[in-house]
Amino acid sequence: MTEFRCKVLAHHYFLSANIIIFAERNFYITIFMKRFLSLILAISASTLLNAQTPAALRSETLPLIPYPNHIVVGTQDLKCGTTIVVNILSDSIADDAFAVSTLADDYTKGIKWEVKEKGNFAKSGIIVARMGKNRNIDKVISDAGLTPDAKNDESYALLIDDNRIIIEARTSTGIFYGLQTLRQLGYRNADGSLCYRSVKIADAPALRYRWIQDDWSRGPIPTVEFVKQQIRTLAEYKINGYCIYGETIFQSHQFPGINLYGGTITQEEEKEIAEYGRKYHVDIIPQQECLGHMHYAVRDGLLSNLGERRNGQVLSPAVEGTYDFLQKYLNEIVPQFSSDFVHIGCDEAFELGLGKSADLVKMQGVDNVFFNHLRRVSELPALKGKKLLFWGEISEKAGVDLTKIPKTLIPVVWDYLPRTSYDYSMAPYDKAGIRTIVAPGTFWGGRVFPSYNAHLINIRSMLRDGKKYHTLGMLNATWDDMGEDLFNVGWYGILYGACCSWQQEQDTPFEPFKKAFDWAFYRNGNNHMFSEGIDTLSTVHTSLGTDIWYDWAYSVPFDDSGVGQQNTIQKSGKMEMLHTSCAEAFKLFSQGRDNALLHRSTIDALLFGARRMNFVFAKAEMAADLSRRYDDFCKDDDKGRPVNTAVYDMIMPYASKIGSLRDLTKELKTWHHDLWMQENRPFHWDVVEARYEYMLQTWNREDAILRSAFGTKAPREQVGMKFDRP
Repeated sequence: MTEFRCKVLAHHYFLSANIIIFAERNFYITIFMKRFLSLILAISASTLLNAQTPAALRSETLPLIPYPNHIVVGTQDLKCGTTIVVNILSDSIADDAFAVSTLADDYTKGIKWEVKEKGNFAKSGIIVARMGKNRNIDKVISDAGLTPDAKNDESYALLIDDNRIIIEARTSTGIFYGLQTLRQLGYRNADGSLCYRSVKIADAPALRYRWIQDDWSRGPIPTVEFVKQQIRTLAEYKINGYCIYGETIFQSHQFPGINLYGGTITQEEEKEIAEYGRKYHVDIIPQQECLGHMHYAVRDGLLSNLGERRNGQVLSPAVEGTYDFLQKYLNEIVPQFSSDFVHIGCDEAFELGLGKSADLVKMQGVDNVFFNHLRRVSELPALKGKKLLFWGEISEKAGVDLTKIPKTLIPVVWDYLPRTSYDYSMAPYDKAGIRTIVAPGTFWGGRVFPSYNAHLINIRSMLRDGKKYHTLGMLNATWDDMGEDLFNVGWYGILYGACCSWQQEQDTPFEPFKKAFDWAFYRNGNNHMFSEGIDTLSTVHTSLGTDIWYDWAYSVPFDDSGVGQQNTIQKSGKMEMLHTSCAEAFKLFSQGRDNALLHRSTIDALLFGARRMNFVFAKAEMAADLSRRYDDFCKDDDKGRPVNTAVYDMIMPYASKIGSLRDLTKELKTWHHDLWMQENRPFHWDVVEARYEYMLQTWNREDAILRSAFGTKAPREQVGMKFDRP
C-alpha cells in the first residue's frame, strides 16, 4: 500500500456531492486512495440523510407529482420537530394562511402549527413570502438561483436548506402550489418529528389550463361533500379546473319537466361548489349540452317541438324556440358559477339534417348549419363575456373551413383511444390559427377496471401533440357511459395527466410517474404496491386481447349472453393465470393499505376493482370446472362412491360452485353499494343493483336446473352448459 500524508482541515467543505480536502503537496493518490475517498463520500452523504428517511425520498429523482421543472436535490434532511413556526410575509394574509392550512393533512396529525401573520424574516421554520415583500428573502432566493417566473402567475420558488424552508411567489396561486410540493417532501421520523428533504426548486407549469371533466349525466352524481374531496385532491397535484358535464342535471325553474327527481343539482349547490373551488384555485366550469345529448329536454311534452326529430336526441337549429330555450336555461346555470369559461358541448349531433333542419342542410350544408348554430349560441345574452368551449371533432372532416368557427369559441379536441399521433385532429386547427384544448380520457365507458395501459398512452400522446400544436391546456375526461363507474379508481390517470400538463418536456415518460405514484398519492414510501397492482390489472386487458367491459362482470356462463365470453376466456389458455393475476393485485392493494398514510379512502375502490376483475375469471374457471364435474357425474367415473364428489360440487348449498358464485355476487353487490354511497347520491343505484339481482336470479335458476337433472343425465346443453367443453 502506498503511504500518504495529508492535513485535513477541521471543517470539511461540501460542494454539491464533493468533499474538498486540503492536503500537503507531497502525497500520492493511488487507485486505493480514489476508492477510499469514494467510500468516504458515500458514507458522508448517507449520514446526512436521516435513517428514518423513506426509501422513496432517498433517490436523487424525488417522487413528486407533478415533477418540478427545475430542481436540485440536497443531501441533508431538515428536522423541524413537532412544533413548526410558519411566518407569512404577504399582502394577502387570508389567502396565504389558508394555503398554509393545507400542510395539516392526514400525514401530519399531531404536529402543532404556529402561524405568524405579518411575520418577519426568520432563520428557522417555514417562511411564506410574496416577491418584493422582504429584501432579505428576495436576496436568499435570488442567490440560490430560484427567482420565480415573473411572467407566470402560478410559478413559485422553494428552498429547503439545513435551517429553514422558504416559499416565495408573486401570487396566492404560486404560494399554494409551492406548499403542495412541500407536502410531498415531508415525512415523520421515529420520534414523530416532521422532516423535509432539502431541495432548491423553481417551478412553473407548461400549460395554463389543467382541467379534468367529471360526467354527472350518465348515472353517478356525486354528493357535494364528495365533490369537495375531489377538489381538495385535484388541487394537491396542481389541477386547476373541474368541468361538470351536464345534459339536464342543472336545476331549472323555467323548465322543471327536464329535471329528474333525485338527479338534479340545485342552484345553491352549484354556488357552494364554485365557491369551494375558488379557495383551492380550482376553477369550476359548467358544461351544458346545447345541441346533441338533449334527449330528456326534447322528450318533455312542453319542449318536444324543439327536437330535430320527435323523441330524438338533438335540438333543432331550424326551430327558433331552440334559442329561446337555451337562453333561458343557460341564464339559470351560468350566474351560479364564477368561471370565465362555459362549455356548450355540441358534440355527436348525429340527427342534424335528418329532421326539421333537412332543408337548411340542403341549402347550406351540414357544416355551415353547425357553425351557424355555434354562432347563435355564442351570441346569447346569457353567455355574454364568457369564453366558450365546444367539442371540436369537426376538424376530423376533410375540406371543412374551420375559419368559420366564431372567434369567441375554443374547440376541445377529444380522442380517447391510444394512438401514436393525433395530428389528424390538431393540425387543421393549428393551420387555421385556432388555439385548442385537448381532451384525453383518464377512464371511460364502463370497463370493469380502467385499461390504464391504453389510457396512459392516450394521455401522454395527446398532451405531447397538444404542446406541439400550441394547445391552451388539457381537459382530462372521465365518462360514465354505462352508469356505474366509481371515480376513486381514476386517480392514477388523473395524476398522470397532471404530470403531462404541468411538466415542460414534450413527451412525459411513464416510469418516473409510476415510481412516484405510491409516495405522492398514498405516502407509501417503501415500495410500489399500488402502481404495481394497477399495472397488473391493466395488463389483464391486453393479455386477454380484449378489454374487460362492465358486462363481463354481470354475464353468467350458463346464460346465452355469457357463452361467447366464457369461450373467449377458456380458449385464451390464460384463464387460471389471469385469475391469479387479479388476486395478486387485490393482495397488493390490501397489504399496501397498511403503508398508506394519505388518501386511504380511495383504496377500497381499487380493492373492489381488483375483486370484480377477479370475479370475471373466477366465474369462468368455476363454470369450466362445473362442466367437467357434470361430465364426471354422467360417466360415473368414481363408481358411485358414497359421497359423489361431482354431485357435491354441483348441488351442495354452500360448498358447490354455484353457491360460491352466488356468495361472491352478494359480496360485490354490497361492496359496490357502499362505495357508491360514499361518492354519490342514491339516484341511479337501483339500475346497477338490478344487474346484480339478475345475476343472483340466474345462479338460482342454474342451481335448480342442475338439481332437476339428477337421475336423467341430460345432455350438458340442456343444463345450461352451452359453452365449449374446456
